[in-house]
Amino acid sequence: MDVEISKARKEDFPYIQEKIGKYLLDGQNIHWQEFFVARIKEKVVSFGRILDHGDSFEIASLGVDYYQRKKGIGKSMLSFLIRQAKKIDVHKPIYGVTHLPEFVGSCGFVEVTSDYPGYLAHKRKYGCHLDQSKIKIVKWSREADKLPRKG
Repeated sequence: MDVEISKARKEDFPYIQEKIGKYLLDGQNIHWQEFFVARIKEKVVSFGRILDHGDSFEIASLGVDYYQRKKGIGKSMLSFLIRQAKKIDVHKPIYGVTHLPEFVGSCGFVEVTSDYPGYLAHKRKYGCHLDQSKIKIVKWSREADKLPRKG
């Protein structure tokens, strides 16, 4: 299964918007130009974006097509997004808000309960449409750089 990750195209955006709504992901202030997509035989199977908040990055709106889950595509996409952020600024911390801490933990993220940017607390409270007790703020740990090198 060859997965190719690249910048999203304008024609990918309706799919991304549909899946963001269906998967209850962060759909605030989204623009197609922010997204990267993973494709298998030209079909979009995953997407995500990197938000630059000045003093930190946020991996946001990461989704994988329901029928393509548990195949490593999400890890490949997350790893790709982290590498892209590191290319921009290797010293800037990378955060996320997730309801899948085990998944992101397998890619080097750790839960943080304090000392994180305020925009994340706001997003956790108002931007996520799931049970608050399941939503975690995570930070990528450079010491745990276990990222697969594909993508």
